[in-house]
Amino acid sequence: MTVEVRAYAKLNLALRVRGRRADGYHEIDSIVQTIDLADGLRLRVAEGDAVQVSNDLIGLQGPDLAERAASALLAAKETTRDVEIEVTKRIPAGAGLGGGSSDAAAVLHHLDLAVPPRLPRDRLLAVAAGIGSDVPLFLVGGCVRVRGRGERLNVCPQLRTETFALLVPPVHCSTASVYAAWRDHAAPNDQPCVLGENDLLYPALATHPALLPYHQAIRGSGGTFAGMSGSGAAFYAAFSEPAAAHRAAAALARSFPEAQVLVCRPTPWGTRRVDTGGRT
Repeated sequence: MTVEVRAYAKLNLALRVRGRRADGYHEIDSIVQTIDLADGLRLRVAEGDAVQVSNDLIGLQGPDLAERAASALLAAKETTRDVEIEVTKRIPAGAGLGGGSSDAAAVLHHLDLAVPPRLPRDRLLAVAAGIGSDVPLFLVGGCVRVRGRGERLNVCPQLRTETFALLVPPVHCSTASVYAAWRDHAAPNDQPCVLGENDLLYPALATHPALLPYHQAIRGSGGTFAGMSGSGAAFYAAFSEPAAAHRAAAALARSFPEAQVLVCRPTPWGTRRVDTGGRT
C-alpha cells in the first residue's frame, strides 16, 4: 500500500527552561502550536524487511528521524516490512520548527495504521519519545502544552486563531550549542509561560550574533506578540488579522531578501493523509 501524508511544523509560542534533569535532558514548559507549513511524505509498505528513506535535504548525515521512526515502530511490533519513505522538505531545517521530529511522528502514525495491530496510544507515545523530545507532540497536534523533556502533553482548550508571519534567517542553529549557552549564562526559570517569551532566545543570540537584526525586526513588525521558535533560528509574529500578517511579511521580505518569509495559520493536526483530507 502507498499513502501520501503531510507532516506539519510547529511554533513554540512560549518556552521556559525549568532546569537540567539527571538524565542530561532539560526540563521544559512550552506552549506549542502546529502550523500549516508541512513536509510531504510518501510511504510505501510491502512484505519484506528493509527500510529505505530518500530525502531531498542537502547535507544529511546518517539515518534521519523518519528512518529511525520506521525501524522503531516495526521493532515495537516485533515484525518486519519493506518500507520506502520519500520525504519532500518544505519545513526549513535547523530553525526550531520541528521538521525532522514531525516527519518521524508522521511515519509512526501512518505506519502504525498500515501494519496492524495498532499499538496502544501510550506505547506509541513512548516509542515517539525514544526517537526525540519533540516527536510526541506531533502525534497530538493543535495547541499543546509540553512539559518534562517533551513527553508530558496536555491539549490546550482552544486552537490559536492568529495568523503568523515567519522570518527564517539563513542561519542553522545548533540545539546543543544553544542549550550549552543557556547552562553557562542562565538559570532555571520558574515563572509562568508568557506568549512570545523564550528562555533560549538570548543564549541563541549569544551563540549566533547574526540573528540579532532578525530578532529586532520581528519585534518591531506590529504583531500582538512575537518570539523565536525552539532553539532558533526561526522568528514569528502573531497577528489577529490575516491581512496584517501578509503586510508584515511583505515588509520583512523586502528588508531581508536572503531570508525565508512565510505566512502560516494554525492547524489542529500534527500529521494527516493527503488523499483523505482527514486525520487518520
